Amino acid sequence: MGLCNMSNIEQDTRFIVNNNLINKGWILDIQDPNKNVFFESDILRIVNNEFLKKSKKRPDYVLFDSQNKRPIGVIETKSGGKSLTKALDQATEYAEMLDAPLIFAMNNGFCETRHLYTQKPLFIDENEVNELKRVNEAKEFILQETNGIYITPKEILVSRKELINVFKKLNNSLRGEGLRAGIERLSEFANILFLKLYTENANTGIWNSLKSLDNDLLINTTNNILQDIDRQYGASVFTNLQLTNPVAVKEMIKELDKLKLSSIDTDIKGDAFEYFLQQATATNNDLGEYFTPRHITKTIVNLVNPKYGEKIYDPFCGTGGFLTEAFDHIKDNTLIANNSSEEIKLKHNTIFGREITSNAKLAKMNMILHGDGHSGICQIDTLQNPIESEYDVVITNMPFSQKTSYSHLYENKLAKNDGDGVCVLHCFKATKKGGRMALVVPEGFLFKAALAPVRKYLFENAQLKAVVSLPKEVFLPYAKVKTNILYFTNCHNGRTNSDVFYYNVTNDGLSLDSFRRKIDENDLKNLDFADLNKSDFDKYYNELGFLKVNPELIRSNDYIYNYAHYSNSHIKSKFPTIKLKELLSLSGKVKVGEDTNIPIMSITMEHGLIDQHEKFKKRVASSDISGYKKVFKNELVMGFPIDEGVLGFQKYYDAAAVSPAYKIFRLKREVNVEYLDLILRSNSLRKIYKSKMQGSVERRRSIPDEMFLNIEIPNPPEEVKDQIVKQHKLIKEIENSLKENQKKLRLKTEALWELPQNYN
Repeated sequence: MGLCNMSNIEQDTRFIVNNNLINKGWILDIQDPNKNVFFESDILRIVNNEFLKKSKKRPDYVLFDSQNKRPIGVIETKSGGKSLTKALDQATEYAEMLDAPLIFAMNNGFCETRHLYTQKPLFIDENEVNELKRVNEAKEFILQETNGIYITPKEILVSRKELINVFKKLNNSLRGEGLRAGIERLSEFANILFLKLYTENANTGIWNSLKSLDNDLLINTTNNILQDIDRQYGASVFTNLQLTNPVAVKEMIKELDKLKLSSIDTDIKGDAFEYFLQQATATNNDLGEYFTPRHITKTIVNLVNPKYGEKIYDPFCGTGGFLTEAFDHIKDNTLIANNSSEEIKLKHNTIFGREITSNAKLAKMNMILHGDGHSGICQIDTLQNPIESEYDVVITNMPFSQKTSYSHLYENKLAKNDGDGVCVLHCFKATKKGGRMALVVPEGFLFKAALAPVRKYLFENAQLKAVVSLPKEVFLPYAKVKTNILYFTNCHNGRTNSDVFYYNVTNDGLSLDSFRRKIDENDLKNLDFADLNKSDFDKYYNELGFLKVNPELIRSNDYIYNYAHYSNSHIKSKFPTIKLKELLSLSGKVKVGEDTNIPIMSITMEHGLIDQHEKFKKRVASSDISGYKKVFKNELVMGFPIDEGVLGFQKYYDAAAVSPAYKIFRLKREVNVEYLDLILRSNSLRKIYKSKMQGSVERRRSIPDEMFLNIEIPNPPEEVKDQIVKQHKLIKEIENSLKENQKKLRLKTEALWELPQNYN
């Protein structure tokens, strides 16, 4: 496809690909005799390929090994917003014609890969490749003849993993020196780790001199070196070591000296530091709150797509993950010559961050090791110091549920004293007119009535572009908390007039447990495919699983942003549907009182509402049940968590007692109770419940009554309902018969033995 036949958006992707290739050492210049990237039919000038000649289509890019005179890779580009599955298949066709093992498909800056011979994604050092690779890395795939290669020396990979063991080992020493668990010990260890990485391969004399020192001279020299670096980068965050015992410092230097963490040939010092921060925080609850998972930071940076010349700000930057990702994103997608004015601008007037804790120091170290070298990160109370219209892009994972006394500094106390509201208003205030803002917020911000004025203010002064619901397990093992990404564009420059795109992430590419192992399912990829900034994204949103909501619907719902509020439109049935509020209404106001002889019932995940003695061997209800709720026959009882099926109808007694913590709903009209019980406990409805649950405490998350009653369920003809109920009863009869026969068989088997009563 020639450039003249491409859309402007696809040309944008080509522009990004070209810059990426040049930055990674590929040669595109047609005048250069070493040119190793060819466009479309250009490859036929140097490769005689009959298959490609006969084909009417041509690959967008062919990567060429000039030394061995063979094609080694194919790149197919698509405009942002389109899935890359078709692009990968198309690129595979070209790769088969050319016998080129490496396959890349790209839209905007997002990349998916495949190896021709294994038909699996490419991996380097056990990490999936999601960007174009350097010439030497591409050749290494050809040399090793597989989709998974190692380019980082094995000793470095081993050393990285050993870092965590060294940190754990030294924890006892740091505790003995009076440093508190968590950030104090991490920061002190990071000081020495930073010096190790900073001096490795380049300034080895500094590290060697530290190794040779003892006593107070070691402490003083280390502090002097840190202060020199502080002055060099204008950091104003490097402070003296808290440790005063040189023996403890000597032990850290000795242990780290055994490790090889970087090499002359690879720019991985920042990667090593990031790896340490990630692993240290993932295994320590005292530190987890300071680290946003890096696949989440990458997705958010892709979403806002920061560009060269823009100023990026993270007001709660923690260890600097958003900022390093934004810096790398701009650097990879922009052609910048070394020591040029553009490089100076990138390093000195692009990345800015604030952090109230001593993590500011870790963020600064992180940025320096990634190649940034300015004083844009400072340790300061962000909320106490508002910024107005300063930044093009604001990205952050803000602290949740903070107490604050600075609400008066933001829109005349619009958020009152709610820390979540004040944090969001700080971000918005700092954004330039027309700027963009993407924030990780607790789910409560989306629907709390007290924050409706803040949500309204944002909605009427920016375009709410997208709301992305994340799994509550994203921050495991540190915390299980439900969060969302809010993405605003055109800040301070008009109200939300266009549809708002909602996206529900069910899987984020890692197992939803404390182990967080890599899995194949990854809904974040669709978010990466999407180019929400594109004017014609409407064409693709449905294909990628987005829900589109009219802004007037959000206005009429008290500016509630929650996905669950609007997700019913995604649910389809071949039968007519009916809202639960047409069948049920809230009840449960009658207490047991003096009627304490009625049966006590409990809810189970497997069987719904049952007699309590069937669930527990002994009584678990309190001796005084007068305060319990009275549930009448054919009323629905709802417990928690509802998404695990903890609800059911009371179908056996005129009246029974249930815990006062349960909710009760009465029937508004005659219905098939058995059918309704089955449908309300079905797996499909459990998924719907899960998408609508609110609350921060995991085992107490619930659905607001109004939202529950607005759920639509299939309403088939009565004969269909009767068939379903009849089949269910038959299955239950078979199950009960099977259990009874199993019991008889067990007793018959046991009767074969005559063991003494005291036999153990």
